[in-house]
Amino acid sequence: MHDQARSGTSDVDTRLARALRAVLDPMPEGAVFEVHPSSDLASLLEVYLPRLLARRYPQWAWETLDAVFVTRARKVGPRAADLAGAALLMSDQTLTPLSVRLALAESGDEVASYEVRLGEPGGGRLRVSGPLYGRSGVFVESVAARLDDIAWVYRVAGDMEDD
Repeated sequence: MHDQARSGTSDVDTRLARALRAVLDPMPEGAVFEVHPSSDLASLLEVYLPRLLARRYPQWAWETLDAVFVTRARKVGPRAADLAGAALLMSDQTLTPLSVRLALAESGDEVASYEVRLGEPGGGRLRVSGPLYGRSGVFVESVAARLDDIAWVYRVAGDMEDD
């Protein structure tokens, strides 16, 4: 297990891994699943993702997510998932595109690797744009269909052992 003092995410990392494992274990590879905004998995992503982003982007040290809305979730490996949708920025209540790939360690008790892409270019403190939460319309649902066309503002990827 990686050192908590080094990464600062150990408890959240473990809880996120266990929540994802509980979802993935009973289903076959390639299966599509739902992630409700009120689920433990979505709530843990709200904390986990800004911590990962803050490692590379200093401005994320002061940002949090108010919600994560997953519109497409798929098991892509024995203990791996791809998630797409939108994140709600706490600072200005703006929705912004989100794409996450998480792979769990063999034990299933920690995240082994991650790839996070968040935000399209725009104004605001974090240089991302998107509609305000109350005016989102079909924005959240549109993200999964246009993942390859988004000019992602923030990207982080790595193996937890490298952190």
